[in-house]
Order: sequence, then C-alpha cells, then structure tokens
Amino acid sequence: MKFGFGVNPQGVDDVVSAGVQAETLGFDRIGLWDSPLGHREVWMTLGAVAAKTEKLRLGPWVTNGITRHPVVTAAAAATLDDIAPGRVILGVGSGDSGVYNLAGVGSKLADLEEFVVAVRGLLTTGRAEWRGQSLAIDWPGERDVKIFVSAHGPKATRLAGRIGDGVIVGSGVSPEAIRSARDLIAAGCEEAGRDESQIETWWMAPWYISEDGEQAKNDALWHLTSLVHHWSRTGGKGMFPEELREGIIKLGSGYHLRSHGDPSPEEKGQYAVEAERLGVADYLRRRFTISGTPAEVCAQMTEAAQAGALNLDCANAAPKGRVMVRPTNFHTLVRPLLEEQPAMVTGTAHVH
Repeated sequence: MKFGFGVNPQGVDDVVSAGVQAETLGFDRIGLWDSPLGHREVWMTLGAVAAKTEKLRLGPWVTNGITRHPVVTAAAAATLDDIAPGRVILGVGSGDSGVYNLAGVGSKLADLEEFVVAVRGLLTTGRAEWRGQSLAIDWPGERDVKIFVSAHGPKATRLAGRIGDGVIVGSGVSPEAIRSARDLIAAGCEEAGRDESQIETWWMAPWYISEDGEQAKNDALWHLTSLVHHWSRTGGKGMFPEELREGIIKLGSGYHLRSHGDPSPEEKGQYAVEAERLGVADYLRRRFTISGTPAEVCAQMTEAAQAGALNLDCANAAPKGRVMVRPTNFHTLVRPLLEEQPAMVTGTAHVH
C-alpha cells in the first residue's frame, strides 16, 4: 500500500515543514490545493517544498482548466519538474473552491477532457489544440509528468479511466464504493483501449484516528458536509440510496465554500448537528471517512485494500500549524498494525 495526503496551503513554511516530515515518515506523495482566495499560490509553494525534499512526489491536488490556461499549467509543471525531476504529479479537476470562490463555474466534462489532452500534448510534444486554437510551448522538451483526473460522479470516473494517467477517486472508500468506481475506471480504460493495470488510482478520504474511537468518529462528522457538497450541484441521482439522497443533498448545499478547508468551530458544530438531524451521518461516515480507533482504522484500510484500493489519500483539510496531526497519528498508531500484515505492505503499489 501507498499513503499520501492533501494540504490546504495556509502558510509556505507550514507546508514545507509538512513536506519534509511526510518524506521522513515514508509517505509517497503530498498534493496542494489550487484555491487562491484562501490559500497560498500552489505552484510557488510546491517549488519551495520541492527544494527541501528528495523523494516525495508532489503536485497540485487539484488544479483546474477554468482559472489556469493549458500553457501556463504545462510551463508550471515543467518548471517544477526542473526542481524535482521525476517527482511531479499533476492533479486536475473540473473546479471547486478555486473556481466557485472566484465567481466561476466548474468545467463541463468535455472541457475538462480538452484541457487534460492539451496539457499532456504540451508536456510531451510542445504542441496542442485547445478551444480552436493552436498552442505551443518551446522549451520543456518531453516531460514525464503524470496527469491525475479527479472524479466524484460516475461520468467523471469513467472519463478519468479513459484519459488520465491516474485517477483521484472522491466517491467513497467503502468496499461497495470502491468496486463501483473500479468498474467505471475499467470501462473508461476499455473505451480507450488502455491497460487498466497501468492506471494509478488514489482513494481520497479523511482519516480521523484516536484511542477514543467515538471521539474520532465525532470529529469526522463535520467533514461529511464538505465531502458531499459536490453533489448539491448535480442532485446525486444514482449515487446514494434514494431514501437518503434528499438529506445528503440538503446537507451538502449548506456547505460554505468561502471557509473551505478551515471552517470555524461554530461551522463545524453546525455541520455535525445537521448531518445527524438529517439522518445521514452513519451512512456517510462509513462510506466517505476512515475513522475510529487504530484497530478500527486498520480494519477499514485492510478492507479497502481487499476491494482494490491500494493507494490511500488523506483528505487533510487542517488549520495552519496542524497539517501533520492526522498524518502523524496514522504513522504512529496505524501503520505498525498494517505492517503486521505482510500481504498488505508488499502488494502491488500505485496501480488499481
């Protein structure tokens, strides 16, 4: 298994310190949000992290094709590859807080595909077509920068399997959700005549770990609203049990993107109360979080791996100064338990 985490970059020194610690603790990668209203500029911060690390893979997790032009994105990725050769991973999505907080609207899937194809062309050949224009970038040469497509819904997940070098799955980490997403990724690969085993898939969920398992699960409650707010824009039809769907959509529609990643204690409390009131907390917590005692979290991760999720990403929204709290808890409390299961830690890395 491989482990990584995302960072909402609220301070450059804070993120650099997190990157150095992540490398020391054996994490495979970190990813930084591209959400400029409330966070530091993603590419400049990544450059600072790259300069202080040697093995850690890193990149935006995720950027978008609304606020970023393909040439600008390709140039930034290639420059980061100059600093950290072979370590750059480029996460791309339709756009969330980084777009909506700037009064924008997320990409349609066709536009997301066009953006991914254009950036890949620029990084491999220096040429691309985009929105009817011929684009060029002269200096990078051929770069091996893997593009990961972020996906929450079934159409996006299938698209990610068709066009991505990797996939960032946000539709859950329960065995049922994992199997469903893997089927969609496989279908996308088949459409494109690609080998599914070569697609690197990361499974995103917040990790809340404590010897007091009930406290850990309660701490995860607020995060449910953040995790499901995507579907408040689309209705989530077919994504959830029909008897819960209305409550889930209502919960997500109450999320405040302006404070995305660092809601106030009052907001967190409101989100948790609303999830319980709407009767969706237990279902969403099981599907979208990894939470509980170290033994419970180890069991969840083992179950996820058995369903095919071998690369686990901690959705690690955290206040400044606390970026490493949950990753460190995992390293201290859970990794030793996983290492007692040789099949888990010596199995295929990256793929699936």
